[in-house]
Amino acid sequence: MNVTIAIATHNRAREVEKTLRSLVRLEAGQTEYEVLLVDNNGTDDTAAVAAGLAPQFEGRLRYVREARPGLSHARNRAIDEARHEVIAYLDDDVDVAPSWLNALRAAYASGDVAGVGGRAYLVYPARRPRWLSDTREALLTRVELGPDRRPSGAGELYGVNLSFRKAWLIRSGGFRTDLGRVGTTLTGGEDCDMLERVASLGGLVLYEPGAVVGHRVPRGRLTRTWFWKRCYWGHVAVPRQWPDHRVCGYELVRSAWHVGLMTYRAVRAGIGHGPHSPECFDQVLDVASRLGTFTGLAREFRHRVRGSFATNPTGA
Repeated sequence: MNVTIAIATHNRAREVEKTLRSLVRLEAGQTEYEVLLVDNNGTDDTAAVAAGLAPQFEGRLRYVREARPGLSHARNRAIDEARHEVIAYLDDDVDVAPSWLNALRAAYASGDVAGVGGRAYLVYPARRPRWLSDTREALLTRVELGPDRRPSGAGELYGVNLSFRKAWLIRSGGFRTDLGRVGTTLTGGEDCDMLERVASLGGLVLYEPGAVVGHRVPRGRLTRTWFWKRCYWGHVAVPRQWPDHRVCGYELVRSAWHVGLMTYRAVRAGIGHGPHSPECFDQVLDVASRLGTFTGLAREFRHRVRGSFATNPTGA
């Protein structure tokens, strides 16, 4: 099995340098691989970082620039550029275990597999905040599905450590460019959407616990405000994936009702446990998620109604 390790990055030269240095220590065995660094419209010295580290990769490191902003554009560029049969996507802020590649190879060798995702533990810059619960660590892209290899669902794996056979990515049409992060925005969903499409086509995706990365957490993300924005913007994109029959007035009213219900629960938790308690924080994040869904649904509803009038102005 041959692997293209694809890393998309945007103005994070210092972080991607740490990630590349961890890849220098990979144990490849019989696996041929390349490292493809996709600079997504950056303006920093990422190209110079790649050039400086290139000799340590002995010809395996390639740098390409993708001018169209957006993580999905960068990941699709990796599909076009990849020279090998498996494309393994990594975030630009991970520490890759030396045995990671061997674990991926073993998972793909276990059967007819379309994709493999691995574990991602969190590397904090300081002690984890008291208000951050275990379940909410998933918002920092922590992936822990147990000690055994097994089939995974669409909502269990993420692009921080996720690979596919190139043929399945092409068959699935690539990553949706109306989903995924653009610059520093916190929208997402392109990885879950891809997993759902692969599954709908009959592809098997495995969770491989031996394919491990450490996901570095910046200090700027350890604030309540960042988590609120993460939940809000992460859910704004959700209605874009809904079928037309769900983008309707009824769902809009239902979504508004849920915003009100979650707000009531957050107020109740604040009174009962204190405004700075983990219980209140969890409820506030539910408010952010519901509000994001409502905002995204309102936008989709308006867009599709306008589209309907544009194609059929008489209403006939």
